[in-house]
Amino acid sequence: MKIALGTVQFGMNYGVSNNLGQTRESEVEKILQYAARYGVNILDTAPSYGNSNDILGKNIDCNYWNIVTKTPHFMSDSIGNKQIDKLFKSIELSQKKLGKDKFYGLLIHNYNDLFLPGGDRLFKAMEYLKKSGVVKKLGVSLYSGEQVDQILDNYSMDLVQLPVNILDQRLVDSGQLVKLKKYGIEVHARSVFLQGLLLMQSKDIPSWFEPIMGTLDAFHLEAKRRNISALQLALGFVQSIDMVDKVVIGVNTLKQMREIISAASIQVDTTELSSISINDPSFLNPANWKI
Repeated sequence: MKIALGTVQFGMNYGVSNNLGQTRESEVEKILQYAARYGVNILDTAPSYGNSNDILGKNIDCNYWNIVTKTPHFMSDSIGNKQIDKLFKSIELSQKKLGKDKFYGLLIHNYNDLFLPGGDRLFKAMEYLKKSGVVKKLGVSLYSGEQVDQILDNYSMDLVQLPVNILDQRLVDSGQLVKLKKYGIEVHARSVFLQGLLLMQSKDIPSWFEPIMGTLDAFHLEAKRRNISALQLALGFVQSIDMVDKVVIGVNTLKQMREIISAASIQVDTTELSSISINDPSFLNPANWKI
């Protein structure tokens, strides 16, 4: 099972297609139970995901779930003692909230933190947590091929999380995913549905995306041609990439979790879908969206 469960929706209102708001705790409980029943055992969370860790702590079997967490947002132009202390306190608070002494992964949430003055101190502090047995794997959340290359040139990582979807095939085409696997790095793909954009009906899509509507329409037509849903095609594309170890999916409802599990076995020939892609970061990176 390649599915890992993202938890940002459990702690805050998130996603361009989300009209339900933050997931109710009673629904979170059902989602977690259903996911575990089908072998999903990795949760992706972060201190910045609202009250997600509080909700998870009340609803998970801490012995079953492997948790990937992230560093806090330091909001600083350098890394010093204050930021290192903030990291350790953040880990301690996450341990307390989640009832979990050890984490599967610890990711740098803001990639640029590693390249600030003192960024190497941040990584050394993370290495200390790994040597102490608090963290199994160290990693970073990435956004581009340039960042992949810079990380490989400067740091030794065990795990990376990065965006891959049928619309955003840049890291596949550039060979960076292959390079990461050559280094033995575990790859977690996120943004599989591009915050739900790929699953929205044309009439509901904000006008900002007008320049790429032709590509979005082509994606939906391809799903229809194959007699599968947009969700099945989008998920099938990413989980069919050999270099991807886990696919991080966020859901708001049990119904959505059921749809994900039922689509988790779908495989497609990714080479047949290379034409349904774009390269413009204005549309591929939600941070650039003006909606």
